[in-house]
Amino acid sequence: MDDALAFRVLRLAKPAFGIQKPLKFHLNEDMTSDLIKRSSHGAAASKFQEPFAERTELQSALDACGVGGLMVLTKSFGEAYLGESFVGYISLGNKASYRATEVIVKVELQTSRQKVVLYDNTTSPLPFLGPGSRHDFIVQHDIKELGIHNLICSTVYTAADGERRYTPETFKFTSANPLYVKTKTRQVGDNTFMEACIENFSKNPMVLEYVRFDAAPPLSGVSIDIRDVLMTDFTSDVPLGSYIDQLQVLDVGCGSNYLFRLTRRGGGAAADSAGTVLGKLEIKWRGSLGEVGRLQTQQILGPPAPTKEVEIKITSISEQIHLERPFQTVVKLQSHVDRQLGPLTLTMASGAESNTTQQAGPLQDRGMLRPSAGPLRATANAGDVLLSGDAASSSIVACGVTTHTVETLPPHGITQLTLSFLPLALGVQQLRGLLLQGVDDSRVYDRLQPIDILVAA
Repeated sequence: MDDALAFRVLRLAKPAFGIQKPLKFHLNEDMTSDLIKRSSHGAAASKFQEPFAERTELQSALDACGVGGLMVLTKSFGEAYLGESFVGYISLGNKASYRATEVIVKVELQTSRQKVVLYDNTTSPLPFLGPGSRHDFIVQHDIKELGIHNLICSTVYTAADGERRYTPETFKFTSANPLYVKTKTRQVGDNTFMEACIENFSKNPMVLEYVRFDAAPPLSGVSIDIRDVLMTDFTSDVPLGSYIDQLQVLDVGCGSNYLFRLTRRGGGAAADSAGTVLGKLEIKWRGSLGEVGRLQTQQILGPPAPTKEVEIKITSISEQIHLERPFQTVVKLQSHVDRQLGPLTLTMASGAESNTTQQAGPLQDRGMLRPSAGPLRATANAGDVLLSGDAASSSIVACGVTTHTVETLPPHGITQLTLSFLPLALGVQQLRGLLLQGVDDSRVYDRLQPIDILVAA
């Protein structure tokens, strides 16, 4: 005896706009001035003389685009995309000549990772399903995985001979990725900047409702893009053109870029170690008729932080700095290792080391004022100024004590030192050349990155 019951599955999708073709619009005839028409010759002139049978007397400008009041139902299953909802209309019909009783219906969606039950009436089966009758219902599931999806529809019923029968049917569809997201992170001081490029890989245009970055604790993220608010409230009294201009329409194959700045609550670098979890991107979009799609990326990792055992930072500096007057700075030495370090020396790099630091720095010669190449005189008597390093090639030199020794630096400890410097030129100058070394092995632990300082008269 053949199976009495059979399934039919129909995907419920939004209809499409019915475009009337040919369009009641002709580019050459309707968008070209009479002067150009009269000045055209040969083949170009013939284009303006071709009959345009489709032209009608338009009641409004909107009629020319071919979009009327008709909607067209989809003729195929269509594309299933990650982040969107699958809505299926399932019909279980009785094609036999007898009545099936105690009908149990179960619908499951199986992927490579999981199996989800979408419909199950095991606790309350249908009492009967007569010949030619059917049982219809709707199932819905948010697509969260790529690849093949198996919609398994099964029924258990009692046939006319009293035998319990099991009838399974499987319907397959594949989900694709509608968006391609590329991210790039860069560390600038204590800030981490993340750039995200979002490209439309689907077959239809979409409107991005928002692109949000959910920072992982203890980080906080701020969008520094001018498009912080992508949608405008319909109830607000704004011109339609202004609202349309704010819509982030992403055409097929096109992309859009976003930039976020990440900081750590309480201070410190946002990505303080390699592989730091920064957070996730959440993207929400809508289709041409308002279909909602939403995706969330995997955890985004920060850039590999430089592996420094000890780091030099300037935490304080004089507010006003004048030419040939000493000023003070507070330098912080911070350990990033689990062992005790020392003894260490902090000195001004001399000669070639200072020049090397200048070349490696991100700021090069920008027309700054430089001191003369004449020699500088200094004495080592008490109370006199003592200059160190190659003074002839530096605009700011150390003043007073030139070498500081740190006997011990505890694990993850911090030591602060007060240093004095003397500016020798006006304008924007660079403070550079501080070098932290080990006393025993002369190992270089860190160099101070060049810092711009304004020297007044």
